[in-house]
Amino acid sequence: MKIVDSKGKLFGKISVIDLLVILLVIAVAVVVVVKLTSTPESGEIETSGTKLTYTVRVTEVDPAAYETVTRYVYRSAGLKDQLMASGDMMNGYVVDCVATPHITYVEQPDGTVAAVESTGDDTRLDLLFTIEVYVTDTVRNTVGTQEVRTGKKHVVKTSHFEFEEGVILSCVWDEAD
Repeated sequence: MKIVDSKGKLFGKISVIDLLVILLVIAVAVVVVVKLTSTPESGEIETSGTKLTYTVRVTEVDPAAYETVTRYVYRSAGLKDQLMASGDMMNGYVVDCVATPHITYVEQPDGTVAAVESTGDDTRLDLLFTIEVYVTDTVRNTVGTQEVRTGKKHVVKTSHFEFEEGVILSCVWDEAD
C-alpha cells in the first residue's frame, strides 16, 4: 500500500493539498488561542506609554472589606493587585490603600458644622487607593472603559475586590518612567 496514490491522495482518502490546508488552519487556531488566553506573569506589566499614577477615595467602607483589600494590596510588603475591567486584566495595579476613619459633617444647633469621626458601633472607613497604570493616550487616559481625570467618579476593580462610587483626587503623569 502506497502512502500517496496516483491521484495524489494520502492512503487513497485525502489529498496532500487538503491536508496542508487543514494543518495551516489548526496552526492559526492554536496561535490565536494562545494569544487570547495568555496573561503577563504575575507582577509583570507592559510599560509602553506614559505612566499615570492616580489616587481614588472611596468613602464609608466596612472595616471587613478593608481587611480583605490588605490581603492583596500592602505597599510595605510589596503586595499589589492588578486592575480588571469587563473580565480582562488591565495594564495597571492598585499599589497602595490607606484607611482613615470616615468623617461625617453634622450641623450643630448653633448653625456651625462639626466634623464627627466614625467610632464605636459606626466604624466605617474612607479608603485612599493609589493606582499606577500605563496609558498610550494622555488626552483620554483610559483604563478599560473608564477615563481617568481628577474629580471623576471611578470604579476600583481587581480580580479580588471592587469598589464603586470612588472619586479620583489626583493624577500625575511621568513620561520618564
